[in-house]
Amino acid sequence: MGKYFMRGTEVPEPRAAECWFSYAEKHEIDISKAISIWEDAATAEGDTSRRTVGDAGIHIDPAAR
Repeated sequence: MGKYFMRGTEVPEPRAAECWFSYAEKHEIDISKAISIWEDAATAEGDTSRRTVGDAGIHIDPAAR
């Protein structure tokens, strides 16, 4: 399980997810695509998805425990 940050401050995953899904809705990203991006961003291999989530102001550190 990784760590989630907004504006440099660690936040609980549900708060970061709420922000991501609000961003996705405003940018007309299909909900199934938004879920896929969110899940991939939390993996070690999800660099591209983390950049996409980063556009919403969220940084995910998947390696952090």
